[in-house]
Amino acid sequence: MQIKCLHKNFYKLYAYSRTQETLEKYKNLYQDSVSLWEKLKNEGVCVKTCQEVTGVSRATYYRRKRILNHLLRGITPPSKRPQKLNKPRWGEPQKQLVLTIRRANPTYGKEKIATILRRDHGQTISESTVGRILVFLKGRGLIIRSLSALRTKRKRHFNRHAQAWSYKDYKDMVMGERVQVDHMTVTKNGICFKHFQVWDRKSKSLYAQVYSNATSRCAKKFLKELIEATPFKIHSLQVDGGSEFMGEFERACQELGIPLIVLPPKKPTYNGDVERGNRTFREEFYALPWLRADSVGAMKYELKRAVEKYNTYRPHRALKGMTPGVH
Repeated sequence: MQIKCLHKNFYKLYAYSRTQETLEKYKNLYQDSVSLWEKLKNEGVCVKTCQEVTGVSRATYYRRKRILNHLLRGITPPSKRPQKLNKPRWGEPQKQLVLTIRRANPTYGKEKIATILRRDHGQTISESTVGRILVFLKGRGLIIRSLSALRTKRKRHFNRHAQAWSYKDYKDMVMGERVQVDHMTVTKNGICFKHFQVWDRKSKSLYAQVYSNATSRCAKKFLKELIEATPFKIHSLQVDGGSEFMGEFERACQELGIPLIVLPPKKPTYNGDVERGNRTFREEFYALPWLRADSVGAMKYELKRAVEKYNTYRPHRALKGMTPGVH
Protein backbone atom coordinates (compact mmCIF):
# COMPACT_ATOMS: atom_id res chain seq x y z
CA MET A 1 0.00 0.00 0.00
CA GLN A 2 1.35 3.42 -0.98
CA ILE A 3 0.36 6.61 0.83
CA LYS A 4 0.58 9.44 -1.68
CA CYS A 5 -0.68 12.17 0.67
CA LEU A 6 -1.60 12.73 4.29
CA HIS A 7 -5.08 13.11 5.66
CA LYS A 8 -6.62 16.52 5.05
CA ASN A 9 -6.78 17.21 8.79
CA PHE A 10 -2.97 17.30 8.88
CA TYR A 11 -2.96 20.11 6.35
CA LYS A 12 -5.64 22.00 8.28
CA LEU A 13 -3.60 21.68 11.46
CA TYR A 14 -0.48 22.93 9.69
CA ALA A 15 -2.34 25.93 8.24
CA TYR A 16 -3.67 26.82 11.70
CA SER A 17 -0.26 26.49 13.40
CA ARG A 18 1.38 28.48 10.63
CA THR A 19 -1.17 31.26 11.07
CA GLN A 20 -0.60 31.36 14.82
CA GLU A 21 3.18 31.50 14.27
CA THR A 22 2.76 34.47 11.95
CA LEU A 23 0.44 36.22 14.41
CA GLU A 24 2.96 35.74 17.23
CA LYS A 25 5.74 37.17 15.07
CA TYR A 26 3.80 40.35 14.33
CA LYS A 27 2.69 40.66 17.96
CA ASN A 28 6.28 40.62 19.19
CA LEU A 29 7.23 43.12 16.48
CA TYR A 30 4.57 45.71 17.43
CA GLN A 31 4.27 45.14 21.21
CA ASP A 32 7.38 47.10 22.26
CA SER A 33 6.76 50.22 20.18
CA VAL A 34 3.06 50.43 21.13
CA SER A 35 3.78 49.91 24.86
CA LEU A 36 6.49 52.59 24.85
CA TRP A 37 4.20 55.03 23.02
CA GLU A 38 1.41 54.48 25.56
CA LYS A 39 3.80 54.85 28.51
CA LEU A 40 5.15 58.17 27.24
CA LYS A 41 1.66 59.36 26.39
CA ASN A 42 0.37 58.58 29.91
CA GLU A 43 3.28 60.55 31.38
CA GLY A 44 2.18 63.63 29.44
CA VAL A 45 4.99 63.64 26.89
CA CYS A 46 4.18 65.56 23.71
CA VAL A 47 3.59 63.76 20.42
CA LYS A 48 6.77 65.11 18.81
CA THR A 49 8.94 63.74 21.62
CA CYS A 50 7.15 60.36 21.46
CA GLN A 51 7.95 60.14 17.77
CA GLU A 52 11.63 61.00 18.35
CA VAL A 53 12.07 58.53 21.22
CA THR A 54 10.23 55.56 19.67
CA GLY A 55 11.10 56.24 16.03
CA VAL A 56 7.44 55.64 15.16
CA SER A 57 5.06 58.29 13.85
CA ARG A 58 1.64 58.88 15.37
CA ALA A 59 -0.15 57.39 12.37
CA THR A 60 2.03 54.27 12.57
CA TYR A 61 1.34 54.00 16.31
CA TYR A 62 -2.44 54.02 15.84
CA ARG A 63 -2.18 51.55 12.97
CA ARG A 64 0.00 49.17 14.99
CA LYS A 65 -2.30 49.51 17.99
CA ARG A 66 -5.29 48.53 15.87
CA ILE A 67 -3.42 45.52 14.44
CA LEU A 68 -2.20 44.53 17.92
CA ASN A 69 -5.77 44.47 19.23
CA HIS A 70 -6.61 41.88 16.57
CA LEU A 71 -3.49 39.86 17.31
CA LEU A 72 -4.12 39.72 21.07
CA ARG A 73 -7.55 38.23 20.34
CA GLY A 74 -6.03 35.69 17.95
CA ILE A 75 -7.65 37.25 14.93
CA THR A 76 -5.86 37.82 11.64
CA PRO A 77 -5.59 41.56 10.90
CA PRO A 78 -7.99 42.80 8.24
CA SER A 79 -6.71 42.97 4.68
CA LYS A 80 -5.54 46.28 3.24
CA ARG A 81 -7.18 45.46 -0.06
CA PRO A 82 -9.56 48.25 -1.13
CA GLN A 83 -13.22 47.40 -0.70
CA LYS A 84 -14.15 49.09 -3.98
CA LEU A 85 -12.12 48.27 -7.05
CA ASN A 86 -12.27 49.89 -10.45
CA LYS A 87 -14.23 47.80 -12.91
CA PRO A 88 -12.96 47.23 -16.46
CA ARG A 89 -14.06 49.95 -18.87
CA TRP A 90 -14.23 47.53 -21.76
CA GLY A 91 -16.84 44.94 -22.53
CA GLU A 92 -17.22 41.76 -24.53
CA PRO A 93 -17.39 43.48 -27.97
CA GLN A 94 -14.08 45.30 -27.41
CA LYS A 95 -12.46 42.13 -26.12
CA GLN A 96 -13.55 40.09 -29.14
CA LEU A 97 -12.41 42.84 -31.51
CA VAL A 98 -8.94 43.01 -29.95
CA LEU A 99 -8.74 39.20 -29.94
CA THR A 100 -9.61 39.05 -33.65
CA ILE A 101 -6.99 41.66 -34.60
CA ARG A 102 -4.29 40.07 -32.46
CA ARG A 103 -4.88 36.57 -33.80
CA ALA A 104 -4.69 37.89 -37.36
CA ASN A 105 -1.47 39.78 -36.48
CA PRO A 106 0.40 37.83 -33.75
CA THR A 107 3.28 40.35 -33.54
CA TYR A 108 1.15 43.49 -33.06
CA GLY A 109 1.27 45.24 -29.70
CA LYS A 110 -1.14 47.57 -27.98
CA GLU A 111 -0.02 50.64 -29.95
CA LYS A 112 -0.69 49.13 -33.39
CA ILE A 113 -3.95 47.49 -32.30
CA ALA A 114 -5.24 50.76 -30.81
CA THR A 115 -4.42 52.54 -34.08
CA ILE A 116 -6.30 49.91 -36.11
CA LEU A 117 -9.30 50.17 -33.80
CA ARG A 118 -9.50 53.94 -34.30
CA ARG A 119 -8.80 53.85 -38.02
CA ASP A 120 -10.86 50.88 -39.21
CA HIS A 121 -13.47 50.28 -36.52
CA GLY A 122 -14.17 53.72 -35.05
CA GLN A 123 -13.32 52.54 -31.52
CA THR A 124 -11.69 55.20 -29.35
CA ILE A 125 -9.91 52.83 -26.99
CA SER A 126 -6.68 54.00 -25.40
CA GLU A 127 -3.44 52.06 -25.70
CA SER A 128 -3.48 51.33 -21.97
CA THR A 129 -6.93 49.78 -22.21
CA VAL A 130 -5.84 47.66 -25.16
CA GLY A 131 -2.83 46.57 -23.12
CA ARG A 132 -5.11 45.50 -20.24
CA ILE A 133 -7.27 43.52 -22.67
CA LEU A 134 -4.16 41.80 -24.03
CA VAL A 135 -3.03 40.90 -20.51
CA PHE A 136 -6.51 39.50 -19.80
CA LEU A 137 -6.47 37.43 -23.00
CA LYS A 138 -2.97 36.13 -22.28
CA GLY A 139 -4.01 35.12 -18.77
CA ARG A 140 -6.90 33.12 -20.18
CA GLY A 141 -4.62 31.41 -22.69
CA LEU A 142 -6.39 32.91 -25.69
CA ILE A 143 -3.22 34.49 -27.10
CA ILE A 144 0.50 33.85 -26.70
CA ARG A 145 3.43 36.19 -26.20
CA SER A 146 4.47 38.04 -29.34
CA LEU A 147 7.60 36.76 -31.03
CA SER A 148 8.80 40.35 -31.45
CA ALA A 149 8.30 41.27 -27.80
CA LEU A 150 11.39 42.17 -25.81
CA ARG A 151 12.89 39.30 -23.86
CA THR A 152 14.65 39.68 -20.57
CA LYS A 153 18.23 38.64 -21.09
CA ARG A 154 19.46 35.98 -18.74
CA LYS A 155 21.80 37.47 -16.17
CA ARG A 156 25.35 36.15 -16.13
CA HIS A 157 26.24 34.61 -12.78
CA PHE A 158 29.93 34.80 -11.90
CA ASN A 159 30.09 31.69 -9.75
CA ARG A 160 32.59 29.73 -11.86
CA HIS A 161 35.56 30.90 -13.90
CA ALA A 162 34.26 34.06 -15.60
CA GLN A 163 34.77 37.44 -13.95
CA ALA A 164 33.10 40.81 -14.37
CA TRP A 165 34.68 43.46 -16.58
CA SER A 166 36.78 46.16 -14.95
CA TYR A 167 38.59 49.11 -16.49
CA LYS A 168 42.22 48.80 -17.51
CA ASP A 169 44.25 51.29 -19.49
CA TYR A 170 45.06 50.22 -23.02
CA LYS A 171 48.68 51.36 -22.62
CA ASP A 172 49.23 48.87 -19.79
CA MET A 173 48.13 45.87 -21.90
CA VAL A 174 50.49 43.44 -23.55
CA MET A 175 49.95 41.43 -26.72
CA GLY A 176 47.36 38.72 -26.14
CA GLU A 177 45.77 40.43 -23.14
CA ARG A 178 42.01 41.01 -23.16
CA VAL A 179 41.63 39.63 -26.67
CA GLN A 180 38.13 40.59 -27.80
CA VAL A 181 35.87 37.75 -28.93
CA ASP A 182 32.48 38.01 -30.64
CA HIS A 183 30.25 36.23 -33.13
CA MET A 184 27.76 37.32 -35.77
CA THR A 185 25.23 35.60 -38.03
CA VAL A 186 25.72 35.88 -41.78
CA THR A 187 23.49 34.53 -44.56
CA LYS A 188 25.24 33.93 -47.87
CA ASN A 189 24.08 31.91 -50.88
CA GLY A 190 21.02 30.79 -48.95
CA ILE A 191 23.06 29.32 -46.06
CA CYS A 192 23.28 30.68 -42.51
CA PHE A 193 26.82 30.88 -41.14
CA LYS A 194 27.93 31.63 -37.57
CA HIS A 195 31.04 33.80 -37.83
CA PHE A 196 33.32 33.75 -34.74
CA GLN A 197 36.08 36.35 -34.58
CA VAL A 198 38.81 37.61 -32.24
CA TRP A 199 40.78 40.85 -32.24
CA ASP A 200 44.00 41.64 -30.41
CA ARG A 201 44.10 45.31 -29.46
CA LYS A 202 47.88 45.55 -29.30
CA SER A 203 48.85 43.94 -32.59
CA LYS A 204 45.58 44.75 -34.45
CA SER A 205 45.65 41.20 -35.79
CA LEU A 206 42.49 39.24 -36.36
CA TYR A 207 41.41 35.62 -36.57
CA ALA A 208 38.00 34.29 -37.67
CA GLN A 209 36.23 31.01 -38.35
CA VAL A 210 32.71 29.93 -39.36
CA TYR A 211 30.47 27.18 -38.02
CA SER A 212 26.93 26.00 -38.60
CA ASN A 213 25.81 26.75 -35.01
CA ALA A 214 26.66 29.30 -32.33
CA THR A 215 26.80 27.01 -29.30
CA SER A 216 29.27 26.87 -26.44
CA ARG A 217 30.69 23.69 -27.98
CA CYS A 218 31.48 25.54 -31.23
CA ALA A 219 32.97 28.39 -29.20
CA LYS A 220 35.19 25.87 -27.40
CA LYS A 221 36.33 24.46 -30.73
CA PHE A 222 37.03 27.99 -31.96
CA LEU A 223 39.15 28.67 -28.86
CA LYS A 224 41.35 25.64 -29.49
CA GLU A 225 41.81 26.63 -33.15
CA LEU A 226 42.65 30.18 -32.04
CA ILE A 227 45.42 29.01 -29.70
CA GLU A 228 46.97 26.94 -32.49
CA ALA A 229 46.71 29.74 -35.08
CA THR A 230 47.98 32.75 -33.09
CA PRO A 231 51.77 33.22 -32.83
CA PHE A 232 51.49 34.89 -29.41
CA LYS A 233 50.18 33.62 -26.08
CA ILE A 234 46.57 34.33 -25.11
CA HIS A 235 46.69 35.93 -21.67
CA SER A 236 42.96 36.70 -21.27
CA LEU A 237 39.73 36.88 -23.30
CA GLN A 238 36.99 39.51 -23.28
CA VAL A 239 33.44 38.48 -24.31
CA ASP A 240 29.87 39.69 -24.00
CA GLY A 241 27.19 37.90 -21.99
CA GLY A 242 26.04 35.64 -24.83
CA SER A 243 25.15 32.03 -24.05
CA GLU A 244 27.70 30.80 -26.60
CA PHE A 245 30.44 31.99 -24.22
CA MET A 246 29.09 30.04 -21.26
CA GLY A 247 29.05 26.33 -20.50
CA GLU A 248 31.75 24.38 -22.35
CA PHE A 249 33.56 27.53 -23.49
CA GLU A 250 33.93 28.79 -19.93
CA ARG A 251 35.10 25.38 -18.70
CA ALA A 252 37.65 25.22 -21.53
CA CYS A 253 39.05 28.62 -20.49
CA GLN A 254 39.30 27.39 -16.92
CA GLU A 255 41.12 24.22 -17.95
CA LEU A 256 43.56 26.21 -20.11
CA GLY A 257 44.13 28.79 -17.38
CA ILE A 258 42.87 31.69 -19.52
CA PRO A 259 40.98 34.40 -17.57
CA LEU A 260 37.53 35.10 -19.05
CA ILE A 261 36.27 38.68 -18.68
CA VAL A 262 32.58 39.36 -19.34
CA LEU A 263 31.32 42.79 -20.41
CA PRO A 264 28.48 44.51 -18.54
CA PRO A 265 25.05 44.43 -20.24
CA LYS A 266 24.38 46.81 -23.15
CA LYS A 267 28.06 47.83 -23.49
CA PRO A 268 29.12 46.64 -26.97
CA THR A 269 31.44 49.65 -27.22
CA TYR A 270 33.83 47.92 -24.80
CA ASN A 271 34.31 45.32 -27.55
CA GLY A 272 34.35 47.99 -30.24
CA ASP A 273 37.40 46.67 -32.08
CA VAL A 274 36.01 43.22 -32.78
CA GLU A 275 32.62 44.76 -33.59
CA ARG A 276 34.35 46.91 -36.21
CA GLY A 277 36.09 43.81 -37.48
CA ASN A 278 32.70 42.14 -37.91
CA ARG A 279 31.55 45.05 -40.04
CA THR A 280 34.73 44.91 -42.10
CA PHE A 281 34.24 41.26 -42.96
CA ARG A 282 30.54 41.74 -43.59
CA GLU A 283 31.24 44.51 -46.11
CA GLU A 284 34.57 43.42 -47.61
CA PHE A 285 34.13 39.64 -47.64
CA TYR A 286 30.56 38.36 -47.30
CA ALA A 287 29.15 41.10 -49.54
CA LEU A 288 31.37 40.10 -52.48
CA PRO A 289 29.16 39.05 -55.41
CA TRP A 290 31.68 36.43 -56.62
CA LEU A 291 31.77 34.61 -53.25
CA ARG A 292 30.06 31.33 -54.21
CA ALA A 293 30.78 29.17 -51.14
CA ASP A 294 27.72 26.97 -50.64
CA SER A 295 28.82 24.96 -47.59
CA VAL A 296 30.54 25.49 -44.26
CA GLY A 297 33.69 23.75 -45.51
CA ALA A 298 33.90 25.92 -48.63
CA MET A 299 33.29 29.05 -46.58
CA LYS A 300 36.08 28.10 -44.16
CA TYR A 301 38.51 27.86 -47.07
CA GLU A 302 37.50 31.28 -48.44
CA LEU A 303 37.51 32.85 -44.97
CA LYS A 304 41.03 31.58 -44.27
CA ARG A 305 42.28 33.42 -47.35
CA ALA A 306 40.38 36.56 -46.31
CA VAL A 307 41.90 36.50 -42.81
CA GLU A 308 45.38 36.10 -44.28
CA LYS A 309 44.74 39.03 -46.61
CA TYR A 310 43.55 41.18 -43.70
CA ASN A 311 46.63 40.43 -41.58
CA THR A 312 49.30 40.61 -44.30
CA TYR A 313 47.99 42.74 -47.18
CA ARG A 314 45.27 45.19 -46.12
CA PRO A 315 46.81 48.51 -44.87
CA HIS A 316 45.78 49.45 -41.35
CA ARG A 317 45.24 53.12 -40.52
CA ALA A 318 46.12 52.72 -36.82
CA LEU A 319 49.46 51.22 -37.89
CA LYS A 320 50.19 54.10 -40.33
CA GLY A 321 49.58 52.00 -43.41
CA MET A 322 51.41 48.88 -42.24
CA THR A 323 49.73 45.51 -41.71
CA PRO A 324 49.33 43.63 -38.40
CA GLY A 325 51.60 40.84 -39.61
CA VAL A 326 54.66 43.01 -40.46
CA HIS A 327 54.78 45.90 -38.03
